[in-house]
Amino acid sequence: MKKRKKIMFHLNSLGKGGAERVVSLLANQFAAKGYTVSIATEWQEEEEYPLDERVNRIHAGLSEQEENRGRIARQWLRVKNLRKVLKREKPDLLVSFCVKANYRAMMASSLTGIPVVVSVRNDPKIDYVGRVNRLMNKLFLNRASGCVFQTEEAQEFFDDTLQKKSVIICNPLNEKYLQAKRRPAEKKIVCVGRLVKQKNQILLLKAFEELLADHPDYRLYFYGDGSTDEYKDEIFTYVRERALLKETVYFMGLSSTLETDIADAAMFVLPSLYEGMPNALMEAMALGLPVISTDCPCGGSRYWITHRENGQLVEVNNVQAMKEAMVYYIEHPLEAEKMGQRARERLKEASLDKVYQCWEEYLTGIS
Repeated sequence: MKKRKKIMFHLNSLGKGGAERVVSLLANQFAAKGYTVSIATEWQEEEEYPLDERVNRIHAGLSEQEENRGRIARQWLRVKNLRKVLKREKPDLLVSFCVKANYRAMMASSLTGIPVVVSVRNDPKIDYVGRVNRLMNKLFLNRASGCVFQTEEAQEFFDDTLQKKSVIICNPLNEKYLQAKRRPAEKKIVCVGRLVKQKNQILLLKAFEELLADHPDYRLYFYGDGSTDEYKDEIFTYVRERALLKETVYFMGLSSTLETDIADAAMFVLPSLYEGMPNALMEAMALGLPVISTDCPCGGSRYWITHRENGQLVEVNNVQAMKEAMVYYIEHPLEAEKMGQRARERLKEASLDKVYQCWEEYLTGIS
């Protein structure tokens, strides 16, 4: 951002998701460093991440009348409305997050002279596949001034055109997780994440049910909001139909105090089918919890975890491997705590200051 001090972020909303958390942290930090910062979103959620008062929140989405239009018309109106915002606000740089916002940003910025940096936040083998997406990648993403990836695996999915002007930057941590204190472990297993199919909580339920045969005094706590699809009901039904789980599984909903709520857990488990770079896992490691994660694409968990050194990686959808990893922590509590301590040291790399410096250095070089 050579001599540029006006930066705009664009994504769908600031609801409680991983990309939204990263944008809110970065926007607040850029504002604190003297940049003029705005965030253009499509809609507002009931639960959102807090913003510094110096960050300007802009509605770039549809009006009530426009919401009644057809699907294709709504898509083009979203592009048109964002373009109006860009022309009015005249940012020096636009930074977009997630697949739809990335395409929208590239289309809206066309012929405005405003450089765009796109950011890929999930497994591209899920978000960017198919004939239409391949065409969109060539027509729009490849013309971006830059791109931020979270892992090498995600970066390697795209054309050399985009790779050559890209960078890999890990997610920033909310400092409260590095500052919080680990408490003595209780017989408590925790999982944090939205109740959606991607997070694959039923894998954990199956492994936990088997674990209870030998360790009936353990309890499983899920933190996170529900979803609009059928998977949430599938999870609840699975628990209701099993007597052992009905008495030992708890759904805690959203929490703004996770750094204290889970600080006494015996372990943290992430059973996902795929992830970008999982913030919940990073936060658990920063707290010093013994962690288990599936070794899922696109490599975010593998980026942080060295197996049996600062955590455990298990095969995706492998119930037996998941159970064995949990039992290992139960039967080796001292080693589990040592792994948690090493995880905490590893996650200092993701401090907000360090990650912000990487972003600022990269964006400064965008032409």
